[in-house]
Amino acid sequence: MSNESEEPRVVGIQEVVVAVEDMSQVVALYEDLFGLKFDIGWDMPGENMRVKAAMIGETQFQVIEPTGPEGVVARFIKSKGEGLNHVAFRVTNLPKMIARLREKGVRLAPEQPVVIGPVSYIFVHPKSTHGVLVELIESKS
Repeated sequence: MSNESEEPRVVGIQEVVVAVEDMSQVVALYEDLFGLKFDIGWDMPGENMRVKAAMIGETQFQVIEPTGPEGVVARFIKSKGEGLNHVAFRVTNLPKMIARLREKGVRLAPEQPVVIGPVSYIFVHPKSTHGVLVELIESKS
């Protein structure tokens, strides 16, 4: 939890996300190879995707798959193939971080952070970060 005057900073890696065509195959492989337990999962029908996650320390390792031909995951896989989709940094004072990034000319998507309960997030466009899609997440809980 941050206060309004606190300088924004990255305090951890929230999640590492891999986009794949067949989640069940990839989850089984990572469980077998590395002993991970993908015991967290949810669907995102508005985004046409499904998520499974394993905790590694305090970081979620997420595998995402498209649930149809439309949506960002399907487009990502079609243009780049399976692989690293994005890295999410846990941050303090997301509003101030966003203001600082905008001052530096960084492209953000969407224009305003998404707020779901105590969690706010926004993405930094990969053209601003040498090809890496970065998500910034702040939790008020």
